[in-house]
Amino acid sequence: MNLHQGVRLQLPGDSRCFQVLSVDAPRGRCFVRQLPLTRHGSRVIEISLDTIEAAQQA
Repeated sequence: MNLHQGVRLQLPGDSRCFQVLSVDAPRGRCFVRQLPLTRHGSRVIEISLDTIEAAQQA
């Protein structure tokens, strides 16, 4: 999987769109935020890379 900053994706069981902010491959984690951005920004969510890989295979 070619995951990098700026990629847009959907998480399993979620219809919302998220944008990848950073990838921490050694820890197996990724930081994303929900799009579109709100007026005061969007909350950053830390998720596992396994979760994203499962979404890409579905």
